[in-house]
Amino acid sequence: MSTMPEGDAANQQGSTGHGTHPGTPPQAGVPGQEQYSGPPARPVPAQSRGQEPSSDSGSGPERETQVTRPETRVTGRRVVQYLIDSFLVGIIPGLVSIPFDQSNSTVIHVIGGIVAFAVFVLIGLLYWVIFTHMQNGQTLGMKLLRLRVISKGGGPANMAQLTIRWICLIFDAIPYTWPFTGLLGFIVILCSRDRQRIGDHLARTLVIATDRTQITRIQ
Repeated sequence: MSTMPEGDAANQQGSTGHGTHPGTPPQAGVPGQEQYSGPPARPVPAQSRGQEPSSDSGSGPERETQVTRPETRVTGRRVVQYLIDSFLVGIIPGLVSIPFDQSNSTVIHVIGGIVAFAVFVLIGLLYWVIFTHMQNGQTLGMKLLRLRVISKGGGPANMAQLTIRWICLIFDAIPYTWPFTGLLGFIVILCSRDRQRIGDHLARTLVIATDRTQITRIQ
């Protein structure tokens, strides 16, 4: 006969846990129900799938121009503007060549032609490229006729585009006889959908009226 009080026996039985017998080894926890006392696990980063293709990717085709086609219909103004600018560019080289032309020496004439051509190229670079770029795509003639050179993408024409346009005057200005200079460029403009001369096609530029639209840089 046991001498242990009944209450102590009941307490001892309850301390062994529910549904277990004394002396039974503890069972391993069910996976997913174990308590972990260490630091919380960090979330697994999602696998990188690379950059998503963008419809506005810089490597894709160039954006369509934001300029409407009627805004390029300024052929008459362009003819007057070109004659004005050509006259302005040719003033100084013409004055430089005068002393050489008055000489009876063929050698002097040849030297005068070389000097006048060098001055003409220098002034052309300064006027058609550097000055035009500084004036937001406008020459003096363009300012007078309210015209501007822009990129076909819709933003301002950069220095490289203006340089290509200037170099291509070699072809657009054919024939070089005043006042018919630029006849070839004029014919190309009339045959072009966006009224582009040879230099505009190669440089991807447009000439528009500044009193019809305001050009902003594409971001």
